Amino acid sequence: MPTPVRAALLASWGTAFLQGAARLEESVRAIEADDEPHLVLAAPMADPQELADVLEELRADGLTGLRLALPVPGDLLGLTGPPALNQAALAAGEAAIGIGAPTPSAGTALPALVPDVRVFGSPGDQGYCVTWRLSEASGRHPDVPDLAQADRDLVTAMRETTETLSRVAGSSWASDAGDMARQLRGSPQPLLLPGGAGPRAESLAQRALRVSRIVDAARTDEGGTLTAHSAAVRSASLGPLERAARRALVAAVGACHDLAVR
Repeated sequence: MPTPVRAALLASWGTAFLQGAARLEESVRAIEADDEPHLVLAAPMADPQELADVLEELRADGLTGLRLALPVPGDLLGLTGPPALNQAALAAGEAAIGIGAPTPSAGTALPALVPDVRVFGSPGDQGYCVTWRLSEASGRHPDVPDLAQADRDLVTAMRETTETLSRVAGSSWASDAGDMARQLRGSPQPLLLPGGAGPRAESLAQRALRVSRIVDAARTDEGGTLTAHSAAVRSASLGPLERAARRALVAAVGACHDLAVR
């Protein structure tokens, strides 16, 4: 499972439970997927808790949802501090941050969960142990895109990246771009978001994940016979596409925040 999917699952299915749109067992099962049972650590020396228990505590505390953060260096998408949380989320590449009701003041702290993922087993037969580390986030609202804008931006980034790479990489990238398009139109993937999020949000989430995987694969490819200049252009052109995919996934998960009123 790609790492950013875990925070997306926690933010979306956790929100569904907090808003009463999904049962606790259903949400936990969706969040954990094929992992070992997730644990939550509230402090370095504390005993770990089961994820189900922590979700129930968060609902009892009045939390109404969880939002997704997908930060990378230079783009703290979904984060507004404090520095300790920003650093931890950057290291993990993701976090799920609480939403209170009513909207908290800027000085009010909210819970934040950052995953620590450990791999075990031999290649081809690996499993994952996930421990969510609970910390505090500021109450400030981050600047994140809405669903429609994120969808348009992803489509635009796909087109512009394909055009740029076709010029610098010629027929090699043209073939890769065709493969990219076929992958994006591929067979339906397992449901990522709760059903109440709507088909548009689910479609955007699935496309964002596929684009992210394609970008990761392209970045691990050394570029074959490309010149150094073309390889540099190719690498740089993937940046806006990767950013658009991250923002699209954050926006898709954000569509879960009003499940209770749909």
